Amino acid sequence: MEGIAIEQSQVEFRNCFRRSIHDGGNTSFWHDHWIGVDKLSSLFPRLYRLESNVDVTVKERVLSGSNELTLNNNWVRSPAGRVTDELYVLTGLIKSFGFEQGGGQNRWVWTLDSDGLFRVNSLASSIDAQLLGSNVSSLCTIRNNIIPKKIEIFAWRTLKKRLPVRIELDKRGIDLDSVRCPVCDDDLESVEHSIIFCKNALDIWDRVYKWWNMGSFSSFSIQEVLGDDPASNTSKFGKKVWLAVRWISAYLIWKNRNNKGRSSGYQQDRRSRNSIGSCGSQVPHLAFRVDGIVSLGR
Repeated sequence: MEGIAIEQSQVEFRNCFRRSIHDGGNTSFWHDHWIGVDKLSSLFPRLYRLESNVDVTVKERVLSGSNELTLNNNWVRSPAGRVTDELYVLTGLIKSFGFEQGGGQNRWVWTLDSDGLFRVNSLASSIDAQLLGSNVSSLCTIRNNIIPKKIEIFAWRTLKKRLPVRIELDKRGIDLDSVRCPVCDDDLESVEHSIIFCKNALDIWDRVYKWWNMGSFSSFSIQEVLGDDPASNTSKFGKKVWLAVRWISAYLIWKNRNNKGRSSGYQQDRRSRNSIGSCGSQVPHLAFRVDGIVSLGR
């Protein structure tokens, strides 16, 4: 989640809280989220414009009768037309509401957990669900505990196509001399080109796949290269190791791309291949060698 603000994650953070009402004396009827899926000023905008006192509290606006709750209306004019539809829905919503029993105080409740207590884990899960959408299950392996955290973060950013490649920087109005690939200059630099289709990247992937006896490299999307591979005929841990090798390879390809200006293309290619060949040093309890798919070193 590095670099992602909550408001940019498509999660309505304010709607993750609601007001738990005992008497409603210090809860805004219109501006606090105490009933429904949002604050009432957003759910019923036409009625809100007719309100004579927008700062009215729940206690002042909702009356508790013998059998049900009722609205103590105070409009600047009588609702008419489509506004009556909003009034009908609001009245039904109020009637179905139940005040908290006992002498407690009004308080804020976290809606993502059943006990009403705020937890970072539940917020993170909600943000993941919004950002990853239908791909949540296929991206669950983002948490791979056999590689450094920085590579996990890189893999997540790559799968979400959040790398600062030149096409994306240009879209954000950043003035660049060129939007072509800084390594091969053969095409526009997108995430797919930088990590997969650049000549340097293709050479690396071809060597990695042959090294691991995975056949020739023939993937055409980031998801195919860095996503989980359920078809791989090996153990659960073997799949995790093979995924780790691909993530480390992609990370070193990207690192090589960022070092473009420091050395010649030939030197970069050689350094990338040597770095990948020694990537076992980043996963201390594994010895990477070709033996079917993976051989474990203890």
